[in-house]
Amino acid sequence: MAEQPRPAGRPLSAEELAGMFGFAPDALDANRAGRLSDRQRQDLRYRSIGHLVRGATMLLGGAVLSAAISPLAETAWQRALWIGVCVLWLALGLLWLAAARGVARPTVHIAAGALRRAGDPSHPAITVNSVALRISYRRWKRLSAAYPGRYCAYYGPARTLLSIEPASEEPDP
Repeated sequence: MAEQPRPAGRPLSAEELAGMFGFAPDALDANRAGRLSDRQRQDLRYRSIGHLVRGATMLLGGAVLSAAISPLAETAWQRALWIGVCVLWLALGLLWLAAARGVARPTVHIAAGALRRAGDPSHPAITVNSVALRISYRRWKRLSAAYPGRYCAYYGPARTLLSIEPASEEPDP
């Protein structure tokens, strides 16, 4: 079993954090500027394309099914039920569009605070100032319970950790 890193009395350096969480210095620079690096953007699209295709297929199938059963709605309550289903399907379509927009134009969010290991083997995560961020199990199992100091974590859609660095002690203007 690999030895777990022990937190020292000082915050971890950006290089140590990059090694622990597997991101490159150029990714950290891009995240600081509010952008995803090319590799992060490619990973996001690769992970998301299957979900978007399955969602679009489900929406299309539901629309076809709804159109097929619409002539069968003869009584008032059947029409009302059909209209309710159509409204719910429209809401699902809007949620799908929002998810597709998040993949096409992702935003980088920031959380600053204490760094702690969170989650469990089925849902590996870290928390930075009580914001839970997803990480891989391979990295999660090697983390200590907590690390000294304050950190600034950059995360993207679905609260997936993009990069992390020690937080500067001076307040932002």
